Amino acid sequence: MKSIKFIVPILLLGIQALFAQQTDIKKEQGFFDFSQLSALKSGEMLTEVYLEEPLLKMVAGMTDDDEEGIGNMIAALKLVRVQEFMVGENDLEKAGKMIESMDSDLLNQKWTRIVKTRSKNSSANVYVKPASEGGFAGLVITALDGKGKASFVNIVGKIDLESVGKLSKQFNLPKVDGK
Repeated sequence: MKSIKFIVPILLLGIQALFAQQTDIKKEQGFFDFSQLSALKSGEMLTEVYLEEPLLKMVAGMTDDDEEGIGNMIAALKLVRVQEFMVGENDLEKAGKMIESMDSDLLNQKWTRIVKTRSKNSSANVYVKPASEGGFAGLVITALDGKGKASFVNIVGKIDLESVGKLSKQFNLPKVDGK
């Protein structure tokens, strides 16, 4: 009985320490909130991924050592968020304007646009957020095609651009090809 009285407080302290270590993801340099765009979705979500740091660390631990550093890259991440949904035909113009506004917001918040594609019916942008200590702290992808499919990705944490393609395959993230 004495051991239970000793173990329970230690467990509670451990749980409290674990929650205290988790930071508010919205305060991270590489976080960008695109949730307002979800209001434009018509019908079901096509793809939704929301992986936070504890789950990402678990996934990193399960990767094989021969996967060219993917485990290390995943372990350095704090969030992988993907939303892909259909926008109603009546809201396509509004969605395009919201993405243009998001482009301005990202650039004003010191994000660097590294890809911008535009055609008559589609657009796609890729941004990186330079980290204060060097490297990159975040990645954002926005895409809208003429058929109404909207895709938004935000990856937060230490970003290795050389490995992003490998990570995209690992999590089956949507491709940005402007088509």
